[in-house]
Amino acid sequence: MPEVRRLLTPIGETVGEAIDWDSIQSAYGTAFPGDFREFIDRIGSGSIEDQLVVLAPRLNESQPDAVSRFSRDAIIEADRYEGWESREMAQRYPLAKMLIWGDTVGADTLCWFTDDPDPDAWPVAVFSRSSLMWSLHRCGMSGFLTQVLTGDLPDSPLSDESLLGWGEARFLHSRDEKTLYEAGIDPWE
Repeated sequence: MPEVRRLLTPIGETVGEAIDWDSIQSAYGTAFPGDFREFIDRIGSGSIEDQLVVLAPRLNESQPDAVSRFSRDAIIEADRYEGWESREMAQRYPLAKMLIWGDTVGADTLCWFTDDPDPDAWPVAVFSRSSLMWSLHRCGMSGFLTQVLTGDLPDSPLSDESLLGWGEARFLHSRDEKTLYEAGIDPWE
């Protein structure tokens, strides 16, 4: 977590989220990885350079911009198109065991594969909208973001590689971004 915090500069007034992690764990039926909890507590949910969005858990995961599971329809559709290199990988990493924590400007989906009882061991799974393929990354969310920003992500799965190797990047909390847009101000211009 310290590396990704060093790379992100908050540009709005809001920093961090006040999350009752016990209630969130109860609502989702699982704990969350430590690096993610620290990220949300210290930085919050929001956008990195208007290219990648980090979502926050909410007591109702159907709220906009909330960490969520795939819909039942998406899981059924996945039976027809797996998007993995092999049928074995598709069976090993089913959508029903994924939790979405972010997305990108290229419409990529950033998830954890939650099969391990230890959330800190959850790998990041990315669905690339451009290749229509899944990839698995044996690191946590903070490690994944650090690899994206430093350009150390082997075989980037991102459809839009604008952030790849960006280095230090601006972060805007979702509340500040919404307030600015509602005032007619594009915070990214």
